[in-house]
Amino acid sequence: MEKVKRIGVLGGAFNPPHFGHLKIAETAKKKLKLDEIIFIPTGIPALKKERLAKAEDRLKMVSLLIEGKKGFKVLDYEIKKKKKSFTIETISYLKKKFKNSEIFWIIGEDSFREIIQEKWKGGLKVLDLAKFVVFTRPEHKFCLRGLPKKFEKNKEIALKKVILIKKSIPISATKIREKIKKGESVEKLLPKKVLDYIKEKKLYV
Repeated sequence: MEKVKRIGVLGGAFNPPHFGHLKIAETAKKKLKLDEIIFIPTGIPALKKERLAKAEDRLKMVSLLIEGKKGFKVLDYEIKKKKKSFTIETISYLKKKFKNSEIFWIIGEDSFREIIQEKWKGGLKVLDLAKFVVFTRPEHKFCLRGLPKKFEKNKEIALKKVILIKKSIPISATKIREKIKKGESVEKLLPKKVLDYIKEKKLYV
């Protein structure tokens, strides 16, 4: 009988991709014994309104980020769609593409909060389509602070369906973009190849 492949998926804007994304992927791969991690840059995000670098630039930067990393791949599925990206549709596509595989969808606390508040297409149902892995900040108790009371039941249901990993990732793409705009150094936050590409294309200035 063919072995079931364990595939981790890390989706996002990657605007730009940085060492924090690599750390999340490496941690998930090791802790969950994943065979590979697939990075999927968003084409047109369903929720985020931030000014994104062009899709082809973000795709190239992710390729540079994971270059030479064993078991790491990038997929241009959402970018090729040329329309809004919904996780529920991407998971459906991946299940057809990678038969006899188990999908582990990796997200952060903010995205998990959005699912609980039913801001994602499909609401809580999306959690039944794959194994959801939520990276939480260890510096505070994971409690989704300030969540409106009407979502308390959703929170209880959702917490039973996900895998929680406590890991501090103090790098933010927003901060990187702000630093680049101010002309501050970001050398310690992303690989040199990615930084060189940002400089060459004059991104985020």
